[in-house]
Amino acid sequence: MISALALVVLFTALAVQFDRLRPGNKQKRLRLVFIAAVFLVSAYFVYLVAAQYSMWSRDGSLGKYLVPPYKGIGYVVQYCFIRFGVYYAISLASALVFLFSAQKLNAKFGKRFFEPEEPYLGALAVFLLGNPAWRWAWIWYIGAMLVIATLVTSYHFLITKENRRFSLYRLWLPAALLVIIINELVDLLTS
Repeated sequence: MISALALVVLFTALAVQFDRLRPGNKQKRLRLVFIAAVFLVSAYFVYLVAAQYSMWSRDGSLGKYLVPPYKGIGYVVQYCFIRFGVYYAISLASALVFLFSAQKLNAKFGKRFFEPEEPYLGALAVFLLGNPAWRWAWIWYIGAMLVIATLVTSYHFLITKENRRFSLYRLWLPAALLVIIINELVDLLTS
């Protein structure tokens, strides 16, 4: 879990650095960061499959019956997917739905909701919150982001009488880090 925290901090630092780039490059580079995150999590899953296979094959007792020649390698992959991968598969699907929906709605309404690279920041945060220990944190995360945006925009409109949208640009990844920290604290307090 600490490595996931480090990844989020790293991606937050990278996102801050993207402010110094031209707008066209920001979107392209954030897309590459999103793809790199998916690749790194996938590579980690492959490592987990190999480690599980190695552990079971070296097991002197019943574990050796869970790998070839007694069972196919598909059993090890299925076991690891159900145990580790399903959460990230669901969070990847959710991140892609968020990404494409945000881009489509933004284009439909004249870039009213997001800056061009913002959907990639949101999708990256949703994907990284797919860790099974964080119990579907991305659902709470999306809800919290929508509430924050609504409250701040309402404040601007009702109190200051300014008709402007609050940009979540710098809030996507730090809020994800905050959700991770809160989930870790809740786990520590409840265990």
